Amino acid sequence: MAQSREGYVHFVILRTPSDGSGRPEIAVATQFQSGRALTDWRGLGVPGVRGGPEDDGPACPPRIVVNQRSGTVHVIVSLRRGGIVRRSRNAQGTWGGWKQIAPDPYPGGTAAVMPEGGALQILAAGPAGVDRWVGSAKGEFRLVDRIPVQLAGIPVAFETGPRRATFFWRHPGDGSLVAWRAVQQGIQGGMLGLGGAGGHGEVAVGRAAIGGYDCTVLAQNGADGDIELTAYVSENEAYGTWWASLGGQGLRSPQVAVDADGRIVVAALDRDGDLAVTRQDTAQQGLAFGPWQRA
Repeated sequence: MAQSREGYVHFVILRTPSDGSGRPEIAVATQFQSGRALTDWRGLGVPGVRGGPEDDGPACPPRIVVNQRSGTVHVIVSLRRGGIVRRSRNAQGTWGGWKQIAPDPYPGGTAAVMPEGGALQILAAGPAGVDRWVGSAKGEFRLVDRIPVQLAGIPVAFETGPRRATFFWRHPGDGSLVAWRAVQQGIQGGMLGLGGAGGHGEVAVGRAAIGGYDCTVLAQNGADGDIELTAYVSENEAYGTWWASLGGQGLRSPQVAVDADGRIVVAALDRDGDLAVTRQDTAQQGLAFGPWQRA
C-alpha cells in the first residue's frame, strides 16, 4: 500500500489469474477518497524478465511506491530466479512493461521507498546480506550499499527526513528490531538497534508530531501476544527506544497512521480478521492511548 500527497491510496496484491494458468499475477487498485470503494482491480500480468524462465514467479509479496511530485506509481517484484523487476504507471495513467532492476535473485524479501524529491530506493535481502539499489532519472539502477548482515522476516522502508529513508528489519537471533540508514554528514547513519526483542512480523512505521517534535512511531506484535509501541525523535535512534504495551492480546499485523485531528492511530486485525483500532488520548500526559474498539 502507498499513499500519494493527494490522499489517493494505491494497493497491490498477488492473485490467481482468471485464465486458470495457476501462476500468480500482479493486480492493483486505488481508493481516491476515504470511505469510498476501491476501483476495480487491474491485472498487470505475471511479472518476469524477457527471455527468462517460464516457471519464474514472485519470491515475496510485491511492493508499491508513489512519486509524490509526479504521481508516477511503481510496482516492485522480487522474482525467485529473475532478480528484481519493476512496472511503472505515469501520471497520465499509462502502464509500461516489466523492466529488470537487479539481475540477481533476492529470496529474503524487498522494501521500497521514494522520499519526496529523492530517488526510488530498494533494499533487498539475499544470501550474502542486504543490498540497497538506487534509481536515477533515466530509470537505471545501481547498487550503492552492500550490508553484510542477515535478517529475519521482510524489511520495511520509510521516509524519515528530506530525501532520506530508513530501513527496518529484525535481527535473526532475538527478533529485535534494527534500523539502517545511509551515512550522511550531520545525520546518524549505519545500523542502529531499536530493542523490541521477541517481537515478530513486519514492523509498522509512521511519523507524527509528539510534544512539538517530529517523531517516528513503531508498532509490532510483542513477545507476549500483545501490541507494542515505541516513538522517538526521527533519525535519533541512538538515544534509545522504550517499548510499551498497548494491550490488544491476540491482535496481529498492526499499522500506524495519523488521523485528521493529529492523533496517532494504531489498527490491527483480530483472530476473525476484523479490524480493531486504538487512538492516542491527547487529554492525558505522555503518549497514552484509549481502549481498543472494533471498527
